[in-house]
Amino acid sequence: MELHNPAEQARSPIELAPVMDELRVLLEPAYRESDMELGWEIEDSLPLVWADRYGLIQVFLNLAKNSRRAMQNATEKKLAVSASVQDETVIVRFEDTGTGIANPENLFRPFQRDAQATGLGLYVSLALVKSFGGDLVYEPRDRGCCFAVALQAITHAKGASDV
Repeated sequence: MELHNPAEQARSPIELAPVMDELRVLLEPAYRESDMELGWEIEDSLPLVWADRYGLIQVFLNLAKNSRRAMQNATEKKLAVSASVQDETVIVRFEDTGTGIANPENLFRPFQRDAQATGLGLYVSLALVKSFGGDLVYEPRDRGCCFAVALQAITHAKGASDV
């Protein structure tokens, strides 16, 4: 079973800073209610990225919701959201101080037995990110969990021929 989405229709040039601002407005009340800290480290002047605005927000909300769930019983409850440029890619990371991942080899499979919900969140998030030419990866940490969303940056030369 695979999710397919026509890549060319699902992506357009997106300014990431307003998306991150919108995400902050959506997340802060829930994190404050849960007595969890939410940190932001967003580079100034991020380039445009290839994405679907609403699909991207859905992915980011899912990652933040997973982190919140993982930190419910943790002593330290902090989610750090960062965005930076590496080569021609913008990397958005969600790094939490939760329980971590016991079996990372099963992460992006649908209908996980141990999932607290349907088990489709990461599967659908990966499909969405891939539909606009990006990637979603798990980055192992000694403690907690980190997911990175890699998005294609639009450089002036590349953007002129692709847009």
